[in-house]
Amino acid sequence: MTRHQHHRYLLAFTAVFWLTASAFGQAATTAKTIELTLFGGISAPASNEGEGDHSELRFQTGVPFGGRIAYNFTAHHAVEFTVANPLSFYANYLYNFRTFRGHWTPYVTAGAGGSRYGVELGDSLDAFNVNSNVDGPDRHDTAFTGNFGGGVKYRLSKRLALRFDARDLVGSHKLSFGNVPGAPGGIVRERQTLHDTQFTAGIVFRFGGR
Repeated sequence: MTRHQHHRYLLAFTAVFWLTASAFGQAATTAKTIELTLFGGISAPASNEGEGDHSELRFQTGVPFGGRIAYNFTAHHAVEFTVANPLSFYANYLYNFRTFRGHWTPYVTAGAGGSRYGVELGDSLDAFNVNSNVDGPDRHDTAFTGNFGGGVKYRLSKRLALRFDARDLVGSHKLSFGNVPGAPGGIVRERQTLHDTQFTAGIVFRFGGR
């Protein structure tokens, strides 16, 4: 799946909920509540073409899972913090649309933070004979990460809900590798942007409010 396909899926995903919420909205998320979400899902990573010595970076994104805690300070506006695998932490603004059919609350979100991935040096042109799939990643790298996306919550009760989320985590990675056979001076420098598109589902526990 390419980066452009990721963006098309995310835009279609958020557009559907935007139109639905506008047409059938009735009530909004309760203000002054805290929501704890436990989630897991799948990752569909894609990389931009890198800049470097005719090689490419390969990222080990793993299975996304973790927790989110949000504070709804009004009926529509919330701030949310996420800790997840791959090791990442980010803060997001979240806008809740109006609830429709008494249960469904669509939302959009955007934020920033940091993510840490396992990285290995691949070779698209066979210039270097470096591949560490068997032994694990060559190294790990932490990068500043922005993210955006959206989703929907399905209310089961006043304190319990299901949540479905899709978002793209975008980070630029710049690394240097030493002692690389066949490389000039044994050093390879690479820079590449990773789009880690994640689709997750979780359970929401709500506290506070009336």
